[in-house]
Amino acid sequence: MLRWNLDHLIKEKDFDKGVKYLESQISKLKSYKKNLKPSMSKKTFKEIVELSEHLDEKSDIIGSFLSLKQSENAKEKHLKIWEAKLNKLGIKATDELLFLGRWFDGLEVPGLTRLDDKNAKRLFKTIPNLEVSFTKSRDLAKHSLSEKEEKLAIRKDSTGISIVGELYDLITNDFKFKFRNKTFDSVELLKKYIYSASASDREKAYKSLFEPYENNIEKIHSIYTAISTNWINMTELRRYDSPIQVRNISNDVPDKVVQTVIDTSVKNANIFHEYFKLKAKIIGLKKLRRYDIYAPVKKINKKYSFNESKKLVLDTYKEFHLPFFEKANKIFEMGHVDSHPRKNKRTGAFALLASPNLTPYIMLNHDDTYRDVETMAHELGHGIHDLYTKGNYPSVAHPGLTLAETASTLGENILFDKLLESANKSERISMLSDKIGGAYATIIRQIFFVKFEQEIYSKVKDGLTHEQVSEIYFKTLKEQFGNSLTISEEFKYEWAYIPHLFRSPFYTYSYAFGELLSMSLYAKYKKEGKSFIPKIEKILAAGGSQDSVKLLKSIGVDITKQSFWQGGFDTIRDRISELKELTK
Repeated sequence: MLRWNLDHLIKEKDFDKGVKYLESQISKLKSYKKNLKPSMSKKTFKEIVELSEHLDEKSDIIGSFLSLKQSENAKEKHLKIWEAKLNKLGIKATDELLFLGRWFDGLEVPGLTRLDDKNAKRLFKTIPNLEVSFTKSRDLAKHSLSEKEEKLAIRKDSTGISIVGELYDLITNDFKFKFRNKTFDSVELLKKYIYSASASDREKAYKSLFEPYENNIEKIHSIYTAISTNWINMTELRRYDSPIQVRNISNDVPDKVVQTVIDTSVKNANIFHEYFKLKAKIIGLKKLRRYDIYAPVKKINKKYSFNESKKLVLDTYKEFHLPFFEKANKIFEMGHVDSHPRKNKRTGAFALLASPNLTPYIMLNHDDTYRDVETMAHELGHGIHDLYTKGNYPSVAHPGLTLAETASTLGENILFDKLLESANKSERISMLSDKIGGAYATIIRQIFFVKFEQEIYSKVKDGLTHEQVSEIYFKTLKEQFGNSLTISEEFKYEWAYIPHLFRSPFYTYSYAFGELLSMSLYAKYKKEGKSFIPKIEKILAAGGSQDSVKLLKSIGVDITKQSFWQGGFDTIRDRISELKELTK
């Protein structure tokens, strides 16, 4: 069992000292306000930027330390105190340094002469790795409010709409779920029956899941109406072209590209219709029900110990490209992996980069299953990506949405193909079915959430009852499934169960985008072979420093075209064809 070494970030005894250091750097950066003039020297500009980046890096390190400690055991009381201190510091930094970003963006700042376009170009060229980021931020400044209004908006959100979001959590966290003469107080405890081999259990589990949401639908609808209306009001106030554009800009993806992904995904929803019909045959049903889409096919009983999984994943990366192996192995060598589940530890898995000058951290909850091997490959892929960004400035070390899943999903697909080669017929059927089903859940399901949101947000200001909202959602379900399965009435309330709709409007397409981009890149790799690897490395090394559309074009990938995205769906179609052959 591996436990990560957090001393490489900051020692626990030095946390308060770290907070005080950040306060001193905020004050130091604030003192440069008098130097902000359009005619300022390139030297002074660089000093200010590098101090700002230094502050970002140190903030990220101490924030990452806290996040990792919370992942170990969120119940430690002193962590709440630390969190409060960092939140307070964050508000202070926003208040005292808001002028800096606004001045760089060419906005009016009291007491300062506005930075004109000519001098902005002159200064931005001083730091090539940040030039794209600075320029883009300046282009987006048209959506900013006045300094006073921005500060007001920050405070309003913290005491207004964010509280409404918390209300959703408070209501739904108290739900009880009745199932088989038992009462569960957690969705997670109930959800395992959605994946049960028993058709009756799956149906009962779903009905139990949606019952409290249906019983509280008026309350939930009121919360959703408040959240969606507030989102629309803010997009109008900030002069966005559409409600989804807010998300697109934060994801650094042009509206046109997002819509292309949505359109291509909707167009290809029918390939999953074929899969659902095939799955019905595999599990012995005449026709699949919505209850059955996650039903197990054939269980893979093979166990993979942590050491076996580690060797398998590292060997896979070594066969693909030696530098990939070296970077993945470094994460283990540095002691930056927390490997197994334990009491009070966070569930799931993630990779975290605290600084482009440090080795990333990987959290796993290894339980010797096949899925755990895939998860290790995925998260190490993120770690590999992070290590390729070494040398970038902290503010652009993290890749944007368009590129965030490049290495992780690539690694996952390479491992999948390797394991598939050595699997027996029964294992191949199970692996292929799970992979295709996972693609549905990550791509099509998420895209149709966004289609639902787009329709709701176009109508919510005119007034929508909870019945109308539920019917609109039910309509999107019928569209995504066609006649491939039957959908029971209770699924019209599923929207009330999806937390992303309440916490992060229009966010869910990011899962589809990242997965589909990586699969499409993987399709190109399979076609071009090893010659495509340097192109992948170019993408990884850029981090978030380049315009993603232009960067991808430089390696021959045009994400504005449906033909590129189709490559990912063609990979899925090939896997469905293989599954069909195996089940004849």
